[in-house]
Amino acid sequence: MKHDDAWRTERSFWLEGIEQFESGLAQHCVMAFPEPVGILVGDDILHGLAGAPRWNSLDITHQVLTRPDDDSCVLGYRADARRDAGDAYAAFCTSTYRRTGAGWKLVQHQQTPIG
Repeated sequence: MKHDDAWRTERSFWLEGIEQFESGLAQHCVMAFPEPVGILVGDDILHGLAGAPRWNSLDITHQVLTRPDDDSCVLGYRADARRDAGDAYAAFCTSTYRRTGAGWKLVQHQQTPIG
């Protein structure tokens, strides 16, 4: 995955609808969110996001991208996001993508709230 494509894909998980998750998640993806959500795996991610309000703005800073091998890409960053209701959220995040026969898929995402 090219540098710009990785960050564009990451932004789409925050800002686009459930369709992005349906097409972009690996089958056994693991996501860790702050309480009350906690840890979600596979289809539980889709069920947990169904009907959840999406973020309408996102700033990504402190960007780090590493490539452990040709078939994986790890992102680390700070996210500052806001919803329509004005709710602000800040977190340090990591995401791991893996190249599959169906393209690049998200296999892990974690958020550590700031403040």
